[in-house]
Order: sequence, then structure tokens, then C-alpha cells
Amino acid sequence: MKEKLTNIIDEIIKGMLKDAGVNEEVTFSLVIPEKEEHGDFACNAAMQLVKHLKKNPKIIAEDIISKLNEKIKLDCTIAGPGFINIKIDASWYAETVMDIINNEKYFHNNTGGGKKAMVEFVSANPTGPLHIGHGRGAAYGDSVARLLEMSGYEVAREYYVNDAGNQMNNLALSVYARAAEIKGRSDITFPEAGYHGDYIIDIAKDVLNTHENILDMDKTQALDICLEKAVQTIQADIDNDLKEFRVTFHNYFSEKILYKNKLVEKTLDELAKSGKVFEQDGALWLKTTDMGDDKDRVLRKSTGEYTYFTPDIAYHQNKYERGYEYLIDIWGADHHGYIKRMQCALECLNHKLESFKATLIQMVNLIQNGEKISMSTRSGEFIPLSWLINEVGVDAARFFYNMRSHDAQFDFDIDLAKSKSNDNPVYYIQYAHARVNSLIDNANEKGIEYKRGQGLEKAIGSEEIKLIKNMVKLKYVIELSAQYLEPHRVSYHLQELAASFHSYYYNNKILNNEDVDTTCGRLTICEAAAVTIKQGLDILGVSAPKRM
Repeated sequence: MKEKLTNIIDEIIKGMLKDAGVNEEVTFSLVIPEKEEHGDFACNAAMQLVKHLKKNPKIIAEDIISKLNEKIKLDCTIAGPGFINIKIDASWYAETVMDIINNEKYFHNNTGGGKKAMVEFVSANPTGPLHIGHGRGAAYGDSVARLLEMSGYEVAREYYVNDAGNQMNNLALSVYARAAEIKGRSDITFPEAGYHGDYIIDIAKDVLNTHENILDMDKTQALDICLEKAVQTIQADIDNDLKEFRVTFHNYFSEKILYKNKLVEKTLDELAKSGKVFEQDGALWLKTTDMGDDKDRVLRKSTGEYTYFTPDIAYHQNKYERGYEYLIDIWGADHHGYIKRMQCALECLNHKLESFKATLIQMVNLIQNGEKISMSTRSGEFIPLSWLINEVGVDAARFFYNMRSHDAQFDFDIDLAKSKSNDNPVYYIQYAHARVNSLIDNANEKGIEYKRGQGLEKAIGSEEIKLIKNMVKLKYVIELSAQYLEPHRVSYHLQELAASFHSYYYNNKILNNEDVDTTCGRLTICEAAAVTIKQGLDILGVSAPKRM
């Protein structure tokens, strides 16, 4: 609807400029006014043409309206200095309703233009199960990827496996020490920076089942066995949790690859070409202060070890080398200071800053019975994502995680998420979808033969128009959500749309044996609402049940 009208006005403007001998391009806006009395759309094209046509904007507006009326049936008025208020007739709304139902790409846009984008998210170290914080990042990252796909990007989802470095050494030592405890060996102590939790004990038991004499082996060999089993077990558990959470990845990228293929050294050579790499006190540094960072960053310590920053730079360089043009990283809130230094490094590697975007996921608090659940009530000082999924279900968990902006702390109310009431937003939205299917079933039971599209124009009045506009609005919500990487905008709109539908349902007699045309028309509008709701829920990874 909006696209068609935009194209017609654009064609008119080009013709007017050509007739005036003006070789310029003019942009204009076509928006849905906040006040219904201002019509269905408001256009500022006349005012945008003033400096090119050297005429009064109201005269230009009259000319545009005249040309519009030659092409389509519209009711146009001029407001203020030259705004064109446009009211469209029922046939346009009927066409839109049928388009929503029949065109599976109706809510898509092409702002991405086929650009290759990578969304890297979760990327939890394989040192323990996923916790509720990871869950928020998983729900957010997956929805961002879905939004980008709907906006014309070619999207890859990637999980970066941090399977190298000190954390892995501590993981191996933790399993080794627990194996010693099981065997009653008091000469092997638990590492100070070790990983706690029953899962470490379970891994140690598995190691002993296959290598009963592991404590008598060469320690280096024994630790390699412990690490291999730990990473294998923990990563498998992570994958299972993510699969249950409806999150899948195109690729898992191992940090070890960076060292095996000498990508870290290669990236350091590239950085050196920028003239920003220098040595001081035996360490290798990157002069990020020249690019706005608060201090210069160490790349290689005086001991010869790389900092965490260095392989991360190499990993991002590798993403670009694989052909990705837009990188989205989703990190925990504790990485706030990390964004600037990564931007500086990528700038040194001659990448455009707009090609890289890092978003931070803020903390989640679980609330039950009106009180915050203490993290210490769960083994290992964290609350597993799997526990939350079992407690509230995938639908509620995914919706609630994306119900607020990712950059704001969030209190997850477990009791609300489990409730079957209109106060629970996901239930309220899903119920709207299910209600449409119930209406169609009820029509059949009443002997009303539902023919999609029959009587549609007849059924369209002011309340139907309000509902249809709410459906159409999802198109623009999706476009903005993808632009700003904010899937919570979709959550907000779905609640608004569900409220609009429920209100329509209560205020209108949908099924009427004595007026089959109006009944079919209204059922068609309701079906379009259900299609719209399902599309929005799909973005959030939430199901759209036909029965509640």
C-alpha cells in the first residue's frame, strides 16, 4: 500500500522536475499521521519541491493531487504550508489484507541489499553450562539474525569457541583435581581459579571410566585428556540447550584455528603496516589513543604471551577475509570498554567503522514470588538456562528476554511468564492468534462457508481500518528493528496489535449467519491479523499455536 503510493508520487515528482528542466533528485516522506482525521498518509513532497520549482508549496501540492487523481482513486487535502493528507478507499485496504495473507514476503524489505552479514553471539566459553545471562544473548542474537534476514541481508550465525588459553588450562586442572578427590588423593589440590559445580565432578567420573589410571599418567598427557573430555561434554550440553531454545548456528569457529593457521601472526603483520604498533618495556602495543581510546593496548606481553585482545582482532580480520561485510558482535555488559579498542584495531586494518557493530547484553534478574532468586541457590553460583526453560517454557523465555531493550537490566518475572492470563504478554498475543483459528472453526460449525476475500470491501469500516493499519505497521517496525538491532520493538508492537485485535473482536459481531458477505470479509481481516502476529512471533522465535 505505502510502497505503491510512494512509487506513484515519485514518478509524478520526476515528471514535474523534468517538465521544469530541473536535473535533480528530490526525496520526500510518506508517513502515517498520528491523528486519524489527518488521513491515512501525509506527504511533504510539495515542500521539498519549492526550491526547485520556485512556486508556492500549496500550488505545487494542488498540481501533485491533480496528477494523483489521474492515476488512482484518492481523497486528498492540503494542510498547513503544503502537506498533502491522503485518504485511501476500502479497495486499497482490501488489497493490503489479501497481500498480507497471500504474499509470504509482505513484511520483508531489502535495506540489506544482499550484503553478507555475520551475527556472532552466545560464544560462551566451554567451561560450564549456559546460564540465564547467556539465554538473553541467545534470544536477542537469534532475533537480530532473523530481522536482518527479513531485511535483505545474507546472514550467517556464528559461535566463537574459546578453546585456548588460561581458562582451558584451569578447566583441565579442575577436572583433574576432582578426579583426584574421587580417588581419595589428597596430594592434588583444587586450582585457585578452578571451575566449581557438579558438572565438573560428572566429567571427572567420565574421565575415570575411560582412563582409570589417569592420575598415574604423565600430567601433561592427563590434562590433555581431561580438557578434551571437558570441552566435548560441556560444548555438547551447550549445543543441546541452544537447540531446545530454537537457536542454531551456521558455524562454530575454534580459537585454536587462529594459532594453527598462524592467523594471529598474520594479523599482527597487517597491524604493523598501520604504523600504530610499537614496542615498550618488552611488550608489543597498539597505539589506540590516537583513535580515541583512553589508553594504548597491549598485544603481546613481555613474557611473549598474547593478550585476549590479539586473537580477537585476528578472529575479526578472518571474518572480513571470509567475505562478510557487516559484523555484529553480541557481548556481555562487562565488555563495555572492549568496543572502542576493537573499533580502533579494525580501523588500523582499514575496515570501515560502520561495518562493525557490537551490542551489549545487560544482566537478567529472576523474580519469583515477588523476590529475586539468589544466584547462590544453584550449584556453581549460576542459574542454568535449562532450568529456566523447564520452568517457563521456550516461548515465554524467548519472548520475555526480548520484551525489553537489550541494553537495559531486566527483571524476569517467572510467575508472570507461567501465568495463563491477559497480564502475560506472550499468552495475550498467542491467544489472539489462536482466537482467529477458533473463529474460523466456529463459522464452519454454524454452517457458514468461509470464502477468503468474499465481502472484504463491504466489511471494511473505521474499526477494520484501524486494525489493518496496525498490521501494516509491522513492516516498518521490522525495518527499524533491523536498522537499530532492537527486536524489542517487535515485542512492543505485537502487544499493541494483539490489543487492537482483541478490541475488534469484542466490539464487533464477526460471525453472522444472516450476512455471509460481511462475515467472510471480517474473517479475512482476522486471518490477516493472525498471519501478521505469527510473522512477528517468528522473529522472536516464539510459536503461534492454533489452540490454547
